Amino acid sequence: MKKLSIITLALLLIVTGGLFAGGETESNTKTIVFGDVSWASVQVHNRIMAFIIENGLTGYKADFTPGDTLPILNGLMQGDIDVDMESWHSNFPEVYRKGIASGNIIDLGSNMPDAPQGWWVPRYLVEGPDAQAPDLKSVSDLPKYANLFPDPEDRAKGQIYGGVAGWSQMKVSQKIFDDNNLGDTYNLTIAGSGTAIAATMVSSFTRRDPWIGYYWAPTAVLGRLDMVRLKGTEYDPSLVNILVYKTMIDEAPEVVEILKAYSTTVADNNEFLAKMDENDWSTQETAIWFLKNREATWTKWVSSDVETKVKSALKAL
Repeated sequence: MKKLSIITLALLLIVTGGLFAGGETESNTKTIVFGDVSWASVQVHNRIMAFIIENGLTGYKADFTPGDTLPILNGLMQGDIDVDMESWHSNFPEVYRKGIASGNIIDLGSNMPDAPQGWWVPRYLVEGPDAQAPDLKSVSDLPKYANLFPDPEDRAKGQIYGGVAGWSQMKVSQKIFDDNNLGDTYNLTIAGSGTAIAATMVSSFTRRDPWIGYYWAPTAVLGRLDMVRLKGTEYDPSLVNILVYKTMIDEAPEVVEILKAYSTTVADNNEFLAKMDENDWSTQETAIWFLKNREATWTKWVSSDVETKVKSALKAL
């Protein structure tokens, strides 16, 4: 009986020891929460970074919280989100300034240089031997070409896709429209989503029809289609920075160092978004493609030790 008790005690110690060891391991793992904003590029960046920290570092795992720009920024300010890989905070400067001033948000610098926004037309419309509007170079040239962009609901005027309902960019499109007195010759159309605008662009491009409207890069559609931004419709430079919650500095310094070095170009983003669209990939599959095919870019962000571990993990896929 005594021997059985000893065995039972030993087993109990093993089990509880295992539980405590497991608990200790779990408590030593830092979960980095990425703000999964609704557009594809930021979701790909989140998964690129998640793969690097989970496979190249020790003691980290990643999680993703979906949301639109303002909820993600507010979540970052409150500490519910750890990382925003694409802030686009010039669209919401008051919230950004408030977060920075409070000390809760730390700006680690640019993910990519100025992401272009403005009004675009197909290159075939303005360049080449078959160009229908070879003199259309600037927003000031638009009145004489209104007949090329007929509004299906008002044939007497042309149609410009000004942007998306509820987006802050519509204020800029409206100002461009008003400042250039386009109301006499055009209607400014507001779409329900960026996808809806893209669909009209792609449809017109496929038929080689005229088209004009707001869009932005990096996006899959501008990665695929040869579009030209009209002079005078350029938006102010968009700040696409990487923001983190303040505790990241002390609690995840290795991650912060990689994020400080993390840098891509608009061309990089347009490329992987176009690949994603063409192949119907998930954001995770697109991130893996980037890591496998663009080593020259991401290996600059990490140490040689992290690079070796990430490459090893990629080979195992």
